[in-house]
Amino acid sequence: MTDSIDSRATHREHIQKRTEYVRGKRGPVSFVWGNHVVKPRQRVPGAPGLWSPLPEGEAGLLVEASAGDGIVIDGHTVDGTAKLAVGPNHPASIAYFSNGSEGIIFTYDNKRFALQVWNPKSAWAQQFSHIQAFDWSADWIVEARLEKVTDGRTVAIAHHRNPIPVDRPVAAKVMFDMDGVEQTLYATRQADNYVLHFTDATSGHASYGSGRNVRIPADQFGDVSIDFNYATLLPCSFSRAWNCPIPPLENRLPIPIEAGERFAVDHDGVPLL
Repeated sequence: MTDSIDSRATHREHIQKRTEYVRGKRGPVSFVWGNHVVKPRQRVPGAPGLWSPLPEGEAGLLVEASAGDGIVIDGHTVDGTAKLAVGPNHPASIAYFSNGSEGIIFTYDNKRFALQVWNPKSAWAQQFSHIQAFDWSADWIVEARLEKVTDGRTVAIAHHRNPIPVDRPVAAKVMFDMDGVEQTLYATRQADNYVLHFTDATSGHASYGSGRNVRIPADQFGDVSIDFNYATLLPCSFSRAWNCPIPPLENRLPIPIEAGERFAVDHDGVPLL
């Protein structure tokens, strides 16, 4: 009994910390917009000025603005052109805008660079209240078998604003029994974790429609535990600015997973999205 009480308390504390993270400076509700800058003098929604790629071999973006645009980089108001560097630990890597927003550079490959705009007082941040979650239950700690996948298998993943699927390599396959029926999920690799992105029979009415994630440390294989109590919402459940992935067909479970995070809700208790 004590273990159950402690586990429930730990889970509640986790959801509270997740809520605090979501409303933080770089939390999902603070994300205003993001655009790859691939042509000269491009406008990015939510950011003043005109943005251009830097010459090949240079990491970051070039901004062109007048003093009236109110862009400050490295303590100087931009009046002409300035470079915005990659790397949030450098003063020249954050552009401060007069409305309280900040611009930073994002890149997958150090070849294409996007400007991301963040504001902890965004419309989404002002609406957001907390994360609604299912109650913790030991029933949703599921014993499974994880097999690493090395044969080049891929899954097709589309995104909210990009309906054309992109093939992503499968890193692992996870199988578990639920009510006497074997279920299978395919994992992609993200840093030091296998990520299982799934929908289930609660998606779209009792939980967010585009699914949730559970993670397993990538150093595990063979017999593993999946704790669905810690299934997390995707960033796009907090703000329409995110272009989140949609789970592949292989990861659409026909059973209800009544565990983990359900919705991001507003101050009236209504799901944001």
